[in-house]
Amino acid sequence: MNIGIFGGTFNPVHFGHLRTVEDVREKFNLDIVYFVLAKIPPHKLKENVISAKERYKILKLALKGNPFFKLSNIELKRKKPSYSLDTIKYFKKKFQNDNLFFILGSDAFNEIDTWYKFSEILNIIDIIVMTREEFHCNESFMKKLGYKSKKDYFINKNDRKVYFQSVTRLYISSSKIRKYISQNLSINYFLPEKCISYIYQKKLYTSEHQFDV
Repeated sequence: MNIGIFGGTFNPVHFGHLRTVEDVREKFNLDIVYFVLAKIPPHKLKENVISAKERYKILKLALKGNPFFKLSNIELKRKKPSYSLDTIKYFKKKFQNDNLFFILGSDAFNEIDTWYKFSEILNIIDIIVMTREEFHCNESFMKKLGYKSKKDYFINKNDRKVYFQSVTRLYISSSKIRKYISQNLSINYFLPEKCISYIYQKKLYTSEHQFDV
């Protein structure tokens, strides 16, 4: 099988996440994409991040009904920060005979050299970078990471590839959703209705709810 791994804080998840991953799934013929929620995201400030339990419930509602999208709670079981390397190793052990792809956005990939043991990540899994139409690959950065350019991808000495895939650009962000809620503005059409109902029901992202990982 072809399996994708897509991690994030999902604070909260929205159509920008869902639509772009759907683009990747179709382009690369992925049988399953696992959404992995970061319990303790190392790159995020603790402020403005609601509990992992609440983010997980919202994400579960968002993925319901899509047979290709699966929700993983692997990082919720850890007491330490959610490092991508640990998650990738978990999936590689679980799916030893399958093709695995680590999916992430271009902004995240451009900072990958600041990640925990990033070199090991690059050497054990193929990566799909989701890009906007106007995105231009920084070849000097790829060379710095140890990749050589091919026709449709970059490849390193361990035959691990990085693909740059253009995806649907939706001008939605988690920070925008949180801002709209704080200003008492509608968040309709930013994320699935079931997720919106849950957020309003629990008064998430408001002064009445405590922000805490």
